[in-house]
Amino acid sequence: MTTVVFDVRANHDTGVSRYGLSLLAAAAPLALQAGWSLIAVAGPHQEARAQRAVADLGVPVLTCPGDEGFVRRSSWLRTQLRTHEADLFYTSHYTVDRECPVPFVYTIHDLTRLRYPELSYTDTAFAARFGLPELHRVRRELAVLSPDGPPSPGPVFARYFRALNQNLARRAQRIITVSRSTADDIKRCLGVSEARLDLVPCAVDAKVFYPRSAAHVQRVVTSRGIAGPYVVYAGLAHPSKRFEWLLGALVASRASFPAGARLVVAGGHAEKIARVQEILRRSGAADFVVFTGRIDDAELAALYTGAAAYVTAAISEGYGLPMAEALGCGTRVVATDIPALRETLGDAAHFYPAWDSAHLARLVRDALSGRIPQPSVTGAQGWEASGALLMKSLGRALDEATRRASPQSSRGGHERAEDQALRMRA
Repeated sequence: MTTVVFDVRANHDTGVSRYGLSLLAAAAPLALQAGWSLIAVAGPHQEARAQRAVADLGVPVLTCPGDEGFVRRSSWLRTQLRTHEADLFYTSHYTVDRECPVPFVYTIHDLTRLRYPELSYTDTAFAARFGLPELHRVRRELAVLSPDGPPSPGPVFARYFRALNQNLARRAQRIITVSRSTADDIKRCLGVSEARLDLVPCAVDAKVFYPRSAAHVQRVVTSRGIAGPYVVYAGLAHPSKRFEWLLGALVASRASFPAGARLVVAGGHAEKIARVQEILRRSGAADFVVFTGRIDDAELAALYTGAAAYVTAAISEGYGLPMAEALGCGTRVVATDIPALRETLGDAAHFYPAWDSAHLARLVRDALSGRIPQPSVTGAQGWEASGALLMKSLGRALDEATRRASPQSSRGGHERAEDQALRMRA
């Protein structure tokens, strides 16, 4: 029997985590129909949701012990792969243990850190986020990944991340990505051929992200002390998201917004960033921003529904999942004009040049004043379609691994398993 290990661990409980858990729920029934044995791996904070994703399917969920930090080195996981005689390892994250003992497939969501190294972690910032021992670990890994020649200049983390990506891209059975935009970056930055890439895009769960009732919205905004019109931002505030630039631009223009207008920030810990605190303190605009902290999906959908617009200032994205989910709630989206967001949001969003704060302010002012029409809510692609695409990719990887091990076999059991899954879906 073909055994596939599906790893949904993520460093942050945001888009990458949602991607993995949603794909697990969508692909698990198809894998079982194909006759595969599926084993899920989750982090401690994801265990309950991973179990819900495969509830009643009999798929075991193994919880990787401890916090693995950024470097995906886990002797425990390598032991599990050998013990269960895994034929393939798949992770919805973007890094893999460099000693993975079986053929592997992984998802690259974006290559922001390679395209914009100045927006990546500095060594100081990395140590602050993951701890100094993890930075030492990165340094040791870099020595293994790049053993020859003099060390190149630059931060240790940036050099490690590039070396790791080059190593994994070379060794992966196949590489999955979430948009054609990222696929182009992978080909350009890592030299991967089109033939080794598969597109498995993000999707929107229409059972969660749909326009909520006025009563539901009112309960949520009242509980958060929001009285006037507002725009919303959700998720991480990494440098590539440029949240500080976004905040500065909106604070500088707030006098032109309708009375009582607010920026509502959900999740992502943006309020802990020193520069964010400094902007609010210097501008005297602390009351302009409402930080909700982490909220559940139902409350997030209600916040989206009641918002005048979702706003983002990202300079690089793989897909733009929060924006797609906001559109699912009938919310206007004001977004930076970058390829990935043009691709995934299309004509439904209102775009501005990435560094044009005046254009951003005009769009936000028009949204808050109701001068921008709301998008029509259409049926976005669901996770089931993405799960089927994932199955095709994993089926190809299994077949390629079989043919590599047995050159005389032109059609192995793994390919038949993929055909079986396709017939069942038909």
